[in-house]
Amino acid sequence: MKIGYQGVPGAYSEMALRNYFKNYDDKEMTVIEFNRFATLIQAVAKKELDYAVVPIENSTTGLISRTMDLFRYQPITAIDHVLQPVKHILWGIEGSRLEEIKEVFSHPEALAQSQSFFDQYPLINAQAYEDTAKAAQWVFEQNNPSYAALASQRAGELYHLVPLREMIQTKESNTTRFFIIRHQEHTNEEGNRLVVYIETKHQPGALLKILQSFDVFNCNLEGLNARPIPGQPFSYGFFIEVNIEHTKASLSLLKEVLQQAAEYVQLIGRFD
Repeated sequence: MKIGYQGVPGAYSEMALRNYFKNYDDKEMTVIEFNRFATLIQAVAKKELDYAVVPIENSTTGLISRTMDLFRYQPITAIDHVLQPVKHILWGIEGSRLEEIKEVFSHPEALAQSQSFFDQYPLINAQAYEDTAKAAQWVFEQNNPSYAALASQRAGELYHLVPLREMIQTKESNTTRFFIIRHQEHTNEEGNRLVVYIETKHQPGALLKILQSFDVFNCNLEGLNARPIPGQPFSYGFFIEVNIEHTKASLSLLKEVLQQAAEYVQLIGRFD
């Protein structure tokens, strides 16, 4: 079984992967690292991976659009989701002190989730890096006492850094939601949560008709995010998540109704 994630050991994606597949040992699965989310998702679409773990939403900063946008028009589906607590620690090299830190490196999401820290220390510059764990690895390699990284407990320990301050994130309850994705041939037939991507017709009340369709089928709206449609300036598609626990009709009938009201409908995932 091949499972992919973006990043290196110590990344929150790897932690989510290990938590979700904790009942499997290393003999049963091969974990593969990817540098980019686009190549990770393409590997699932081409059936080069059995599963991938992808962050899609954070409790502090909301939808992670750079990953969700990659789901569009691809033969992939989310078969489950997992919530991963995100506890950022400020890591430096041996001998460094918080008072000496000038640059903090981490993924842009992690930096955004820790804005209160940078407000408290306005002379410290936040520097975007491609991955939290890679930032920790890079800070160790630079051996510069004025550099620090925001990363997980596991990442700091893996790359031999020392903690300078714990719980850097603005919200103590900071949590990231990850989708467990597969090729669309493995789409779930059961589950009370439904995620779809919809591009509406270009006419007045188009989005309202979509939302009314969910109301008719007794779906509880739990998420609605607008995203620009590639190649169509100022036109938008919508990621919609609903609870279908009390829906009596079949999913196929609901999808048929949505297709009549929209230009494009894609099932992103179904799970509990």
